[in-house]
Amino acid sequence: MTKEDSLQFVQERLRQNHSPLYRELHLRAPERVKRRFAVELEQGEARRFERVDASVLVCCASGSVWITHDGDPKDIVLGTHESYRAERDDAMHVFALQPCLLEIEFEDDVLVQH
Repeated sequence: MTKEDSLQFVQERLRQNHSPLYRELHLRAPERVKRRFAVELEQGEARRFERVDASVLVCCASGSVWITHDGDPKDIVLGTHESYRAERDDAMHVFALQPCLLEIEFEDDVLVQH
């Protein structure tokens, strides 16, 4: 799986997990699993995650990254071995201050067929 494939998968799963229609189709809460992806970003590379929640954890394994949310004046800068758990549901922006390796963890809804 390429970097773009990994990032696209994370984006799609987060978008689906937060879709009102998706939630309305379930009478009970779906089971959840933790997913974790490692993504390398080049210096100056930026990513936007449209939908996040408190299950999203960004760990900086190497390098440094700047994180902010739409409408939030607070900036987060992570160095090697530091992490950040999303505090808002607004879009989250990630910007590589240096080449970095990020581990992105989140809870994902799983549909169980009975």
